[in-house]
Amino acid sequence: MQIKRAPLFLALAGVLAASQAQAGGLWISEYGQATMGRAGAGEEAGTDDATTAMFNPAAMSRLEKSEIAVTGGVVYSDIQFDLERGSALNGNGDGGSAGGPGPLGSVYYAHPINDKWAVGISGVALTGSVLDYDDEWAGRFQAQDVSILVAGLVPSVSYRVTEKLSVGISVPIMYSSLEMEIAVPNPENPLTGQEGKAKVDGDDFQVAGTFSFLYELSPTTRIGGRATSKFDFKYDGDAKAVLAQQQVGIETELTLAAMARLGMAHDFNETWSGYLTVGWDNWSELGDVNLTTSNRGVSLPRNWEDTYHYAVGADYRLNKDWTLRAGVAYDTDPTKDEARTADMPLDRQIRYAFGADYQRESGMMVSGSLVYADYGDAGIDSSRQPPIVGYKGEYAENQIWFASVAFNWPLGGGSR
Repeated sequence: MQIKRAPLFLALAGVLAASQAQAGGLWISEYGQATMGRAGAGEEAGTDDATTAMFNPAAMSRLEKSEIAVTGGVVYSDIQFDLERGSALNGNGDGGSAGGPGPLGSVYYAHPINDKWAVGISGVALTGSVLDYDDEWAGRFQAQDVSILVAGLVPSVSYRVTEKLSVGISVPIMYSSLEMEIAVPNPENPLTGQEGKAKVDGDDFQVAGTFSFLYELSPTTRIGGRATSKFDFKYDGDAKAVLAQQQVGIETELTLAAMARLGMAHDFNETWSGYLTVGWDNWSELGDVNLTTSNRGVSLPRNWEDTYHYAVGADYRLNKDWTLRAGVAYDTDPTKDEARTADMPLDRQIRYAFGADYQRESGMMVSGSLVYADYGDAGIDSSRQPPIVGYKGEYAENQIWFASVAFNWPLGGGSR
């Protein structure tokens, strides 16, 4: 039994090290908010609706009345691997169409207490990763089926220090669940023997902290920023190998990066407004991933680098009822082909976004947003000992669509 357990343990270690990082998704922040329509550009300078309770708590100081926002939408990923070279162990399957749909949604509430203090709370949920590769594909020992859910509550508070400066804090309380299945080589005959399956299931709650500020340079220009501490998720669960009839308890810790964003908003005139965001994510801190069972442990290097985020966008007020918006965002690549894994097909990211607001006479605003995210070729090269093991290739299709609708109400009525 000990001989059979070792291949299972090592296979689980490899896929867990990669799969859990997808929960961060390089801080995917498409929760259905209206500012999705300009790729999130300028969110840190305030959204002027209830969603600012999440994206810059300090900017709740700009609200004159309580507001609530509800969003909903769908995420659809199109992921297809183009195999360049397989191996005797991995085979030559390309994985088929591995993506698919998933839901997104959120709710936000912001309440000004007086001219100094405001409080808010946000509830967010997002399917971080849904991947379903074909059973015989070359990367099946890294990932076959992966499903990750991230959801949480984020209470927040803001304080207006001066007429121009406000500060805010929030406490993200996040839940993450991981369900995963991978193929396991036959320990007695890895090249021609019947392969097994390993199933992993785990979850965890974690708490972090966010500090934000807003400085209103003038009635038409403001800057804001926020910084969020890291999340140290610890997944406890069971791993079971179907072929070998083994089941072992597992525990692994994962650091999701601390991040910082700085944004600017400027009203050029009554028709046009422009927005900018720059940011940094401390993904190099991901470091080694440690996986332990009851009687052994292993440390796996991730070799990730810090990433940088840039976004630019604009709003165009067509008339008193309609506002149109658009934007583009870019994130740098966190890793290289030799370190990238099939459950984490991330390269540099480019987002193209479009959206529109319609404001009713009652004060309610309806917003629709569409975002196309291009995740690059995401090459993988694990062919360290060809032609026996490993595979090499890149993603011919590697993209995600986000579509959402948001409703924002000023509580107690109100009109323009």
